[in-house]
Amino acid sequence: MLIMSLKNTLSTYDFNLNGLTLENYVKIFRTAEFERYFFNSVFVALAGVLLAVAVSCLAGYAFAKLKFPGNDKIFFALIMTLIIPSEVIIVPLYLTIKNLGWLNTYQALILPLPTALGTFIMRQAILGVPDEVIDAAKIEGCSNLKILWKVILPLVKSSILTLAIFTFVGAWNNFLWPLIVSTKNEMKTLPLILSATKTQFEPNIGLTMACAAVNFLPPFIFYILLQRKFKEGVVLSGMKG
Repeated sequence: MLIMSLKNTLSTYDFNLNGLTLENYVKIFRTAEFERYFFNSVFVALAGVLLAVAVSCLAGYAFAKLKFPGNDKIFFALIMTLIIPSEVIIVPLYLTIKNLGWLNTYQALILPLPTALGTFIMRQAILGVPDEVIDAAKIEGCSNLKILWKVILPLVKSSILTLAIFTFVGAWNNFLWPLIVSTKNEMKTLPLILSATKTQFEPNIGLTMACAAVNFLPPFIFYILLQRKFKEGVVLSGMKG
């Protein structure tokens, strides 16, 4: 992909290192919508990470440590939603967003990002926290929110980072949903520039590969920086059930 992105269409499939050029990247960066697309992708991905972590930590703590009627049954029903293909809920979700008047808004792009997978990851991690630690915090007069913030979250940082990586990569690479709810150029995200290059410019394989490289590098770098914690989080999230 990287080699092809540095070549023009005529020499794309010639995998020697002759005739490399940054022309395709310059063309992308000079595209009028690029800066806006890039900002939208970064904002939606980071906001989605914050929302997913907040929702999943709260729900995971409730399902792991709080006793209330139907705890296991509600959690099972929540997990069963993971088997539903995302394409099935697109139409009702779109109608809901439309009725709320949220088309071409950030909330339409961000609010659907948290999933049951995040709750599952955090519940599994929080189950590994000894009950004695929580009981000691309650004796000290801590509320559930304070216990979660001061006691639980510092002990499950690896799982939080794992969830952050999953959410960031999913939000960054999301194509179908932004394509549906973002009809205005100022609300489109970076993956949509891949399809835009096929309509705005002449067929250019090198340009398409350059767009793919630009879209690929941010989540890849994000993962590389956090890969050690990511591996720890994957292991910890499967320790207890």
